[in-house]
Amino acid sequence: MRKAEEIPQIVKHPFPHVIVRDFLDTATLDLVIDALAGLEYEFDESDLFSYLSFGLTDIDHPVINILRDDLGDDFWRKKVAEKFSVKPISKIDMGAYVYGLGDFLLPHDDQVEGRIIAYSLHLTDIEITEKMGGALHIYEADKSGKSTLVESLIPEYNSLIMFEVSNHSWHQVGEILEDIQRLTVTGWYHA
Repeated sequence: MRKAEEIPQIVKHPFPHVIVRDFLDTATLDLVIDALAGLEYEFDESDLFSYLSFGLTDIDHPVINILRDDLGDDFWRKKVAEKFSVKPISKIDMGAYVYGLGDFLLPHDDQVEGRIIAYSLHLTDIEITEKMGGALHIYEADKSGKSTLVESLIPEYNSLIMFEVSNHSWHQVGEILEDIQRLTVTGWYHA
């Protein structure tokens, strides 16, 4: 079950984002990691990304259903919409992603019709350091399109990062530089 019931103060710059630590209780966290370990991931690669993925939005699995509820039940969706001051959230989608050595996701803004909040639940059970790679890099873009790295969020075990999707929400997952597996459940809240 979801352990976190409150969302900390939203950081406004360069675009609204927040980290919710200790999102799941220990028992649920263990079940989720075991369930994700049993999936058959597909390797996805293009000039913009390289990672393993598995779509979770429509699968019927007891543990994934619990996770889907923890991330997207009425209570939590209302809390997220209120905290970010956005339209009511009608649904979520979600996928599991594993980034290994050399994997990356280049800068993008996540703008697709209906997406209002992006989220990423970090499930790597080792302490990831900056030198290992895999940080979520947050950029500030000026009117000309030039971007500057503003913040690097190192993935923390059992932390949920959320941010508002807009034409300013430029971010990337830095290349994995060591032999680790960066596991996340990532998706979007839709209006």
